[in-house]
This record gives sequence, C-alpha cells and structure tokens, in this order.
Amino acid sequence: MLRTVLYNLAFTGFAVVYAPVFLMKLRQAEDPRALWRERRGIFPADWAAKFQGKKVVWLHAVSVGEVMAVEQFIVEWLAASPDYDLVLTTVTPTGQKIAKKFVSDRVHVCYFPFDLTPVVKRFLDLFKPAGILLVETEIWPNLLTEAKNREIPVGVINGRLSERSFKRYRIFPWLFKPLWGKLDFVLAQSEEDAVRFRGLGIAAESVRDMGNMKFDNVNWDGESGADEGGLRQAWGYSTEDLVWIAGSTHPGEEDMIVKAFKTLRGQFPKLKLILAPRHIERVQGLLKQTGQEGLSGALSSLKKEGPAPDVWVLDQLGVLRNLYRIADLVFMGGSLIPHGGQNPIEPARFGKAVLHGPHVFNFHKIYHQLDHDGGALRISAPDELSSAAAELLATEGRRHDMGQRAFQIINRLRGASKRQAGWILTFLSGRRSHERIKQHGKHEELFSTSGRGQTA
Repeated sequence: MLRTVLYNLAFTGFAVVYAPVFLMKLRQAEDPRALWRERRGIFPADWAAKFQGKKVVWLHAVSVGEVMAVEQFIVEWLAASPDYDLVLTTVTPTGQKIAKKFVSDRVHVCYFPFDLTPVVKRFLDLFKPAGILLVETEIWPNLLTEAKNREIPVGVINGRLSERSFKRYRIFPWLFKPLWGKLDFVLAQSEEDAVRFRGLGIAAESVRDMGNMKFDNVNWDGESGADEGGLRQAWGYSTEDLVWIAGSTHPGEEDMIVKAFKTLRGQFPKLKLILAPRHIERVQGLLKQTGQEGLSGALSSLKKEGPAPDVWVLDQLGVLRNLYRIADLVFMGGSLIPHGGQNPIEPARFGKAVLHGPHVFNFHKIYHQLDHDGGALRISAPDELSSAAAELLATEGRRHDMGQRAFQIINRLRGASKRQAGWILTFLSGRRSHERIKQHGKHEELFSTSGRGQTA
C-alpha cells in the first residue's frame, strides 16, 4: 500500500516536470482531445456497449517500433483465437498513427492510460481484459498492482532487457523486485534476455526464450528486386544512381553521415542519400544542415516528379521499411553513439548490405550473427564511416553477397509471433479451466456447508 501511495505521488511529480513534453505530444496528435481523454481513462459512452460480453486481451506497444514488432503477432492471434478481441494501446501519437491501421471489428486502438490508480481502475472497469500483454519491457507499477488485485494475468511478450537496463533495475531492488513478482510470464527475444529477466527475480519457470517477433514482418517475400525499378523511379532515381539509406538515425550521427556523404560524392558522383531520423520532428533541422553543407535537400512529403535531390530527408511514418528495397547500401543508426543501435531486420529482409557502428548492445544477438557470418560490416569509430562505405559502394558483388547472407540469417530466425501467440492462448485457456475448477470447488464447498447446516 505504501509503495502505491509513493508511486502515485512520484508519478504526479513527474507529470508536472513532463508537462511541456506532453503538450508537444498533444500538438503532434491527430486528435489531441482523444489523447487527453483516453490517457485519463475516459471514453465515449458507446464504448461500454461495444465491449459488453466480449472477451478482451489488452496489448500495449508504447511507440512505433513496438507497434511494428507486433504486426504479425496480431495476424497470428486473430487467426488462432476467434473468441478474443484485442485492445491495442500506445503512448506516443506516432505509435497511435501506425496502430490505427490495425483497426477492425476485433481490434480496437486507443491511448495507454496514465499510470495513476484511479485512471487504471477506470480503464480496467471498461475493458475487463482477460489478460494484459506488455511489449518488450513496459513496467507500470499501478497497472501491475491493480491487475494483480483483480487476478488479471499480465505478461511481457517479445521481452527485451539490455545489460544497461538490467543494471539500472538492480540499483533499487526494494522498489522493482515486488513489481517483477506481479508478472505471470515473460516471453523473451533471446536466451540472453531471458537470463537477465530471471536475474531480476522473476521465477525461472515463468521466463521463456521464444525468439524475436521483429523477424516476422508481414508481406515477407524475400524478393529484394520486386518493384524496385518502379520505386526508384518514383523517388527520382536513375538506373545509374547509387542510393545510400541512413536509417533511424539519432542526434550526433547525422552530422557524421552528411559529412561522409559529401566526401564520398567525390568518388561516386551519382551517390544519393536518404536520411531517415528516428524521430521525424527533427527533420527541419536536418534539412537545414544539408543546405549548410552545400547539398540540395528536400522533405520526402514534398516529393514531386523529376530527379531526386542530393538528400531526401524522410518525414513520413511507415515509409522507410519498404524504401529499403531500393538501397544499394544501408547504414543503421543509433550505433555511432551509445544509444544501442536500431534493428537491422528490415534492410536485411530485402537482402541489403548493412553497415553499422560499434554501439549495438540493444540488438547484440542479431548484430553478432550478421557480423560473424558476413551479413553486415561493423566500424569501430565514426572516422571509418566514409572509407567503409566507399569499400562497399565500389564492389557490387560484395554488397550482393553480404545482402544474401543477411537475408539467410534472419530468415532462419522467423516464427516467434506464431509461437508466442500460441503459447499465450494455451496459457489463457489453462487459466480459464483452472478458474472453472476453482469456482466449481467453491460451489461444492458452499453446498456441503449448507447441507451440514440443515442436518444439524
């Protein structure tokens, strides 16, 4: 009880500090009123009737990356469990925008509630979920506590826990350990993640290595050349152009990339760059930066017919994953700085050569395999970027070979979405059977007690 009070006070204090950022998020939202209303657990009156008598599973994916990770999971879940509806929540407006494409008569999308006890209670009162699935590592104390009080099972799916996060959680064991104990299961991306979750005090039998859902992108066809010509033409590239995509970049990296690109243009005059920042609200600053380097640049949303500029700055959600088709070389962001890297699966599934920096601890397993088997090239420092890129751009055969190796590696690792969906359905079915047995036992006990009373 004391922990709940303290957390509510801490969350309220954090909310005051976070208010300017939240106001910015409101401006980014397509429907600011819905964001503000739903995050307080307030919904239109007709939502109560919509869920009357339905069995619901609540799936929470905080932002764009997590939503995209569960795309195939949603497909598998809907096919395997026709009795359940899904409520899909996000925290960010960008995540909400991507999540909306899943809306159907069985998938309902809204914002995640503020983790304050009264708000969480309103949310659970409305949806009455049979289970709660948190994508990757989403730990919300009041949600976990209230779910436990209501005997609603909560599990982490596609669980990921970096070494840095693991160490951070262990700094305050008295605060976090009781929360980990409220989780009913963790389906981890890898055995390394599973070991870390167990190291936090989660029961060993509750943690399983089930693989990474991000290997299961929908519309996987393995045909790296499919529609590539038409897509290149639509983006203004000629057959002679070399296209370098820098995907999911972070502050501190773009300056290195743009400077390396400018250097490479001396050796490869037909080289073009697509700069795709992880957070699109930064695009105006990046566009200005390209101009300061003497390069022509434009926002992708303003694309018109005609030749492509030196640099497209990508300011559209959901475009990059398919755009990797036309890349001759891909650099994965978040790796030249100590961010931990971004996921290389999307370019690898199109058979593209991947270049990355040394900081990839968030995706250590896949990068280790790619590097070891020749599906990617790791540089140790930013000053190696232009020379490594030049080496790959000059040798089409090597790029092709790297791309094929990358595709083969990730193709072997598919299937986690189906495995996790099947496991969760079995878990929920078993839990329902246990509850029926328990209720039957209570009924027999009541009947027996009543009978003894009458006999007496």
